[in-house]
Order: sequence, then structure tokens, then C-alpha cells
Amino acid sequence: MKRYSFYILSVVLVFLCIGNSPAQQESTGSKGLQVIEAKLAKDVKDRMPVDEDSVFTNGSKVFLWMKLTGGSSDQITVTWKTENTTHATTLTIGGSPWRTWASKGVWKTGNWTVTVTDASGKVLKEMNFKVE
Repeated sequence: MKRYSFYILSVVLVFLCIGNSPAQQESTGSKGLQVIEAKLAKDVKDRMPVDEDSVFTNGSKVFLWMKLTGGSSDQITVTWKTENTTHATTLTIGGSPWRTWASKGVWKTGNWTVTVTDASGKVLKEMNFKVE
């Protein structure tokens, strides 16, 4: 009887160790929605940014291209700011990974900030650019 108890206990311990392996914890653990890549550009063609830059011409359009992971059916908010003017756009993430972009016609010279937040308001990415 002691012999069988030892084997049963050994088998249970093996399954517990396998169930708590770091590889399994990493694959099932979630870091949540993340912006893993972001670029400011003058355009987007074939779902990729074109003419990346951090300085744009007044009256032009600025694109924020992003690649996100960790979300499906989540929403993000892209907020464009200059001085005391703010404009926000909401985008829906359709899978993981997911590429998307937002654009803004810039009409005022100076320093601008674009911020990406998740549904809870957590800042996922923030970038600065200049309009001349």
C-alpha cells in the first residue's frame, strides 16, 4: 500500500510541476493590449507607413501607424493634442497582432502630441511631433 501511495504522490507532483511550468504560464499569462510598434508618417499605403517623419507641414495630414498585440475586440483611443486643442478618435482592435492607423489634418504650427490609450485610460504609447 505504501508503494502505491508513493507512485500516486509522484504522479500528482509531476502533473503539478508540468501545470506550473514557466512556458505554460507565459503562454497563458496575458500582458494585455500593447502597442509593439508605432510610427508617424505622411501616408499609409498597403497597410504600411510611408515617409516616416517627426516634422510635418502645416495643412498636411499626419498618420499614426501602429501594430498591437494582446487584444481582440478591444478599443483604443488616439488623442491628438496641441496647446489647448484636443481631438480623439476611437478604433476597434480586431485581433492579435493587429495593424491599424489614425490620421489627423494638422492646421496649427507648433509642438503636437499623439497619445494611444486603452479602454481603461491606460497610456499605451505617446509620441511627439512638430508642425512647421
